[in-house]
Amino acid sequence: MKHLHDTSGTRHRGITALGGLGGVLIAGHLAVAAFGAAALWDWLGGVLAGLFLVAFAAVHVLGGARLGHNLVGRMVSMLVRAGVSLGPVTLLTVAGRRSGLPRTNPVDVFGAGELRWIVATHSARAHWVRNLRAAGRASLGSGSRSTDFTAVELPTERAAQILKDLVAPRLSRPVGGLVLRRTLGLGRRATPADFARIVTAHPVFELTPVA
Repeated sequence: MKHLHDTSGTRHRGITALGGLGGVLIAGHLAVAAFGAAALWDWLGGVLAGLFLVAFAAVHVLGGARLGHNLVGRMVSMLVRAGVSLGPVTLLTVAGRRSGLPRTNPVDVFGAGELRWIVATHSARAHWVRNLRAAGRASLGSGSRSTDFTAVELPTERAAQILKDLVAPRLSRPVGGLVLRRTLGLGRRATPADFARIVTAHPVFELTPVA
């Protein structure tokens, strides 16, 4: 009887160990599945971003910047609201200078954390530019997240330096910089003088998080 009891205890410990190992394996599989799903989502987001960049460039080339902004801007806004990463594109919400109602537009935001700048890559005449100048503050959002900022338009020299430091690396990308080169009217090897020349048409706003 003692022998049978010892065997039973060993078997019980073996089953317990096997059950524990099974739990670890299940947890591992779930972790791999979750990682795979996240990677797949990132991959799909990258593919969508690439397709929209190509479509954006095509519409700009064939129909001009204004048509490209109107047609593709709405779709870009929908994707960013859904949480799809489209490079520097973020949704800006600012009060209308006349109506006072919130207006939301996709804009190009560079930097991270507390150091961020909005670049008017299309035109200084865009409504969001004039609204932001008047309001001096806005919120930036992607997906379900939103952060409030104060905004100050930079003087020419400082704006040109920001463009050189943050935008130039993107311009140099053969495919990734295609749309940006088109909208800014610059080449892949733009000089500091080139950035100083375009600041008036493409102002830069420095953002500070609201405490």
